[in-house]
Amino acid sequence: MRALIRRLLPISLTGQMVVVLLGALALSQAIAFVVFSDERTSVLKGAAKEEFLVRSASTARLLEATPPELHAEILRAVGTSYTRYWVATDTTEDTSLWMRDAWSQLAEGLTVRPRLGHPLPPDAAAQSSWIATAAAATNVGSWRVLPAHIWSFTRPAKFLYLEEANAMGLTVQLGNGRWLNAFFAKRLPSSWSSQSYLSLGLTALALSLIAIVIARRIAQPLRQLAQAAEGLGRGEYVEPVPERGPNDVRRTAEAFNLMQTRLRRFVEDRTRMLAAIGHDLRTPLTSLRLRAEFVTDEETREKLLGTVEEMQTMTEATLAFAREDASGEATRAVDFPALLESLCADLADLGWNVTVAETGPMPYRCRPDALRRALRNLIENAVRYGGEARVALAQTADGLEISIDDDGPGIPDQDLERVFQPFVRLEHSRNRETGGVGLGLSIARSIVRAHGGDVVLANRPDGLRATIRLPRVG
Repeated sequence: MRALIRRLLPISLTGQMVVVLLGALALSQAIAFVVFSDERTSVLKGAAKEEFLVRSASTARLLEATPPELHAEILRAVGTSYTRYWVATDTTEDTSLWMRDAWSQLAEGLTVRPRLGHPLPPDAAAQSSWIATAAAATNVGSWRVLPAHIWSFTRPAKFLYLEEANAMGLTVQLGNGRWLNAFFAKRLPSSWSSQSYLSLGLTALALSLIAIVIARRIAQPLRQLAQAAEGLGRGEYVEPVPERGPNDVRRTAEAFNLMQTRLRRFVEDRTRMLAAIGHDLRTPLTSLRLRAEFVTDEETREKLLGTVEEMQTMTEATLAFAREDASGEATRAVDFPALLESLCADLADLGWNVTVAETGPMPYRCRPDALRRALRNLIENAVRYGGEARVALAQTADGLEISIDDDGPGIPDQDLERVFQPFVRLEHSRNRETGGVGLGLSIARSIVRAHGGDVVLANRPDGLRATIRLPRVG
């Protein structure tokens, strides 16, 4: 059920707010309709009953005050499309018989007008079609006595109320001994009208406009915050997010800006410390080299100098990495296939066995010099330890994917992650004589992760594959 709701709801904040407000409007209108419809029905029925009793009493008094030869004309004049009056010589206690006669009188009254040359009014036509259904579906009750003081006539009457059809009947004895019969039946008008639909539509439109304004006021700072967070996650320098909007959104922007400042300060402090350590190590290394030159035993001297040389190489590599990390290269859009082909061409000119699959243009925002170094490290590793490097670039739904295959011996599965640690070299799978201090893979992964991507290694049946995954940039 939740999955269905998530699929049906719009993705954007604006769309969801509009849907929620319209849903709230529909619910409130439904509740109001139920309450209003019940109250309206009660009021209409009460008014109809009061009008029926007053008109029936007035008709009875009028019949008693006029000659009998005028009664037929009077009864015809006071009747309506939903009220019928007639005089009978007797009455009956059987309400079923009386109701059949009453429905017949009401239906017959609706068909008299056309024979007299008058068109049947629209409400009468609707009433006529409704009578047949109501007459068949009505449950008949029993008579109850209506005292004289209740309905403003000198004599009590018998009253019958049919709530299902909004109908009521009355019979009362006149002064001449005859009985006046009155019957009322009218379909209640619908609670919804064209004005109701218009009002509901205008209210929904007004709420939608308000929801759009409010949602955009909230969504715009959130969108800026999301873009800034994406840029920060990819190692870009982003301007502080504007601290505006509702209080919660503003506090979120303030927290993000503070986090960005602290994070950048931490990275800068770490980089400066790393550079300072590498720089300060040069002096004791130089002193060790000088002291090693005075060692008389040639074998011992060579071992000492080799160790010093290795330490010097590691120090220089660390300094180079720290300098590049602190350089703060700007992010810009480049044609990534062109960058990759240019790098592979440069390495091929140096005599390296490197091939790259051709692809079409793929614009991508990145720090090209840093990515070029990461790619160079991985390609050089593939050529150095696998004999050749086959490079392929593909565009995926999530971004870019660069694969670098070699034909080397591969790496034990348990060491596929460990080789990314700084200064880690595998003696059995990587020949130490080939050079390097174990920072190449670590630097490559650090650069790619700073772009929001990752580098993974995987063994193939006949070699190793290094895969760089870069995220899609919006």
